[in-house]
Amino acid sequence: MPFRSALISTPVAILRGPLRDVANRLTRGTDFPRAQERIWIDPTRLTRIYIRNPEQTPDYKRRHSGMVLAGEWDQHTEPLDRSWKIAACLAHFREGMPWADTGIYDRMQAMIAERGQFDSCANMDDVIARYEKIDALYSTIRENGFRDETIHRFGTPRLPEGVYVHIDRHGDPIFGAIGNHRVGIARALGLTRIPAQLGVVHPDALERNALAKLRSVPA
Repeated sequence: MPFRSALISTPVAILRGPLRDVANRLTRGTDFPRAQERIWIDPTRLTRIYIRNPEQTPDYKRRHSGMVLAGEWDQHTEPLDRSWKIAACLAHFREGMPWADTGIYDRMQAMIAERGQFDSCANMDDVIARYEKIDALYSTIRENGFRDETIHRFGTPRLPEGVYVHIDRHGDPIFGAIGNHRVGIARALGLTRIPAQLGVVHPDALERNALAKLRSVPA
């Protein structure tokens, strides 16, 4: 049998929403992280992406939002430009390169061949239609700004479907690899402030009071 690497264990997200908030409040004090909490980031200063490879790192998804987790997980990153989706967005929107020439169609076809479906696409027609929607999203953001879909629940601004961002031990943001196209568009447009959903937080960041700055509403 061929060798297969063991998958890294990902923490079970037992408590959700307000229950996680209560648990965090009891263990972390009044300045605790909230599940699905909205924060603000500068996409032009977002330089690292979390490696979502279950053979190397825990696979933190939206259900882990607001969890405070120690360990070395925040050291498993790579440069943001390693995201093939973000790279394609920058080539397309900054340099005017057709989608087909960015390599995104080939990569999507390869992922579909491997998995059967990827990003809700099952064939090339789906891929083309998806990137027509990305073009429309770019036009909307360019003309109207980055849409803030924050909802207020239990006294906290929350962004359930926002760009997903973890906070490392130094209090710096790490892109959580969910919302690639929106990050690519924001960087292509030179936006310096967008809303994001809080991901996993390293406890050392709380000691630095890092959330205070990330929570501040832009002027």
